[in-house]
Amino acid sequence: MTIKKRDHEKHFIKGISNTVLFEVEDDIAIVTLNRPNKYNAINQDVVDGLNEAITKVKKNEDIRAMVLTGAGRGFSSGADLDTFGVLTPEEGSRHIIDTYQPLMRNLCNLKKPIIAAVNGTAAGVGAVIALACDFRVMSEQSALLYAFINIGLGPDGGASWLLARQVGYSKALEIAVEGQKIKGEECHRLGLTNKLVLEDELLNKAKNWAHRLAKRPTIAIGITKESMFHAMNHDLYENITYEAKKQVAAFKSHDLVEGISAFKEKRLPKFIGK
Repeated sequence: MTIKKRDHEKHFIKGISNTVLFEVEDDIAIVTLNRPNKYNAINQDVVDGLNEAITKVKKNEDIRAMVLTGAGRGFSSGADLDTFGVLTPEEGSRHIIDTYQPLMRNLCNLKKPIIAAVNGTAAGVGAVIALACDFRVMSEQSALLYAFINIGLGPDGGASWLLARQVGYSKALEIAVEGQKIKGEECHRLGLTNKLVLEDELLNKAKNWAHRLAKRPTIAIGITKESMFHAMNHDLYENITYEAKKQVAAFKSHDLVEGISAFKEKRLPKFIGK
């Protein structure tokens, strides 16, 4: 697919160190974890950068999808243990809550699709961040690793919630307590990744998918994300009411008018995300 690029810009996120890169390519943003010498270990700078990147995507109406990946050989090795080494147990617990609740909320509540291009391994909280994205693209060389157990920790940052809802209780528990890499092919079989591609095509495939999703009705995608998320914790009848209330925003949108017109006129719709 040929992409016509507009306002292509690549820069460090303002106000943050160079641990997160933010790039705009036409109608998508590419966000890159940028601590390759640390295997993109997650520290406060990275979390702050991710939060700021998500805010930029949220506020920019021209950006209608986001790709998240890692610089260098892997997606992320997980939490930077240098951070935890100076915290008391109580401080560590508070740090997890104060750091990962806002980040997970920002990832899950963004009303635009997020695709994780998982290059190499996403371990520990790096795997959690990948699973908090809406979709994942992996290669056979990619892997998810719930590494918490390997250093004597239980899952944190939302790890148990996200994994159990992807693969069910028993399989999630097996993955978490065995602490082994789940390679790309098995991730695809288990439904932990949406697409399995060649390693050297991984980022381009993720970007091309993001461009395709960016052409879809963005308001409706946001409603769909919210409704799916709500459905995981509510029954059918509650969800019917929830969906009906969320549908009000779609009823008011330009894209609904365009979608109905295109259907009647037997042509492809041209959605503008409004």
